[in-house]
Amino acid sequence: MFSNKDYVYCIYKEKSFSKAADKLHISQPSLSATIAKVEKQLGMKIFERKTKPISLTPFGVEYIRGIERINEVEKYLQALAYDIHTLQSGSLAVGASNLSVSSFVPKTIAKFKELYPNIHVDLVDTSAVKSSHMLDTGDLDMVITNWPYDQNKYFRQKCSNEHLVLAVPSKYSINTKLQSKMLTLEELTSGISDELSGTEVSLSELEDIPFILLRQTSALRRCTDMMFKECQMEPRIVLETDYSAIAYNMASIGMGATIISNRLAIDHPGNSSICHYKLSSQYSTLNTYICYSKGRYLTPPMKKFIEMLQEDSK
Repeated sequence: MFSNKDYVYCIYKEKSFSKAADKLHISQPSLSATIAKVEKQLGMKIFERKTKPISLTPFGVEYIRGIERINEVEKYLQALAYDIHTLQSGSLAVGASNLSVSSFVPKTIAKFKELYPNIHVDLVDTSAVKSSHMLDTGDLDMVITNWPYDQNKYFRQKCSNEHLVLAVPSKYSINTKLQSKMLTLEELTSGISDELSGTEVSLSELEDIPFILLRQTSALRRCTDMMFKECQMEPRIVLETDYSAIAYNMASIGMGATIISNRLAIDHPGNSSICHYKLSSQYSTLNTYICYSKGRYLTPPMKKFIEMLQEDSK
């Protein structure tokens, strides 16, 4: 209906076909033919050609108002697109797993908000199953997870590694036996997977120790279950929880040992009530991925956040 609206609007502003043709750099007959075609398609006259200067018909008045509303919407969308591309406005909804929420993701969000305060950021702590559904419905832009999402449906970009370590209450006597293998804060920070050969601890050495584990719906619990199966051990579970931070705090007061990310341990450097150990298991390293739906437009805020997240997690 509004094809060639720029031609129509120029005639309205100039109140003359000849002046409009000059301004549009086309011939007057060509402009007249174009307007005649538009009016024929509409089945209504826009211009009253018998008046001098050319005036609008009653329908033409409403048509021009429609053009002006469209122009306002276009201006708004152009300004919005500029703001989004320059990160002056927009939104970002990030879902994150238990491990990521308690470690590096909040730090990246804080830095992102400092640089781009006008971007609304929503951080959602959610399970793997729920977060994939929220990606599908558009409620989340991306998810930071250890869960192996279907690569036929979602893009996955590797973000970082989570090195799983054993956390044992310092008051437990088993620490006397394992003292030579205890990790320092420096060792927790770097080299967990590739260095410290010969200092690993097998879970089978803690057969009589109570454990605090995450629930079955978490990627971490899936890994810990495989660790226990690997050493043919059935853990004595005294508590299950949804969050590593809770498991770590309960271990700190002596309720039981737990398995956590080295990142969580680094975030609590002064915790003398816990002894940390490298685990002897092929499952002690978890890859962390940034996932988003295939076919989803990667907005400028998403691109910038992914870039910052990958840099921060090195």
